[in-house]
Amino acid sequence: MWAIIAILGFVLFLICIPAFVYALKKKKKGGIALYAVMAGISYCILLFGGMQAVSDYKTAQAAQEDNPVATAEDPGIEASGDQAAAAVDEPEVTAVASEQSAEQVKEPELEPKLEPLADLPADTPDVLDEIISDEIPDEVEPEAELSDLPDQLTASGGIGDTLSVLKDEYGYNSGDEKQASFKRGSVTAAIHPPSNRAYKIEYGYVGGVAGALTAITDMIPADSVQLDMGVGTDKVMISYRSEMLSQAIQQGDFVASFNVTKVGDNKLASYINISLGTFTSP
Repeated sequence: MWAIIAILGFVLFLICIPAFVYALKKKKKGGIALYAVMAGISYCILLFGGMQAVSDYKTAQAAQEDNPVATAEDPGIEASGDQAAAAVDEPEVTAVASEQSAEQVKEPELEPKLEPLADLPADTPDVLDEIISDEIPDEVEPEAELSDLPDQLTASGGIGDTLSVLKDEYGYNSGDEKQASFKRGSVTAAIHPPSNRAYKIEYGYVGGVAGALTAITDMIPADSVQLDMGVGTDKVMISYRSEMLSQAIQQGDFVASFNVTKVGDNKLASYINISLGTFTSP
């Protein structure tokens, strides 16, 4: 979508430049001002749209590399690899089996003799039962249940929340049960299958830096504690820790980040990403 916006900005910029030159030659003050403003706006659209398109592309590539639900763990793939390995090793196995058969023909097999269990007491079955019963605990303690953990950990829907909560907050899910997409792709969530909770949130935010920080606060668990913060020339990264998130998906450290672009004297924040992990500022 950002690529289309950048192309439209480029087309508008190409249209405005000749019109601006023509108005400049004819010395039409109103036309000069109008086309100069339109050329400036179209250039900003072209620049911002191009930057967002490149950012979205890099993010998509990073998401494919960092996705914990790796397709390489598919049992089908492993089975195929095992079958291929078995097919390659089959001649070697056959050769080894042939050598073993030849050795068995040449040398008689020496089977060890088993001594009778005469020394065992008469109540041996009871002793074995006691040994087995000692190895198996009387009561297996189940893992910590999450029944007391609410479905919604954030204020407005974000990391750690269940898929049903995200649907209630953002509406129709145009994605699937593992990669949810809301509001025409402006909000996406990667879902942790065992817990059915979001472990990564991407939000196509565009606005001020203060608004980006407020949005992040609403999309992280209520008990989150800030650990570190890194501010670069074009990006801000903040690391947090949440006990509720740790209970929900077995990892409580996560990082929230957004891009920063200087527009005139102001700074424009865009593209909020919240995902599991840590970082240390230099």
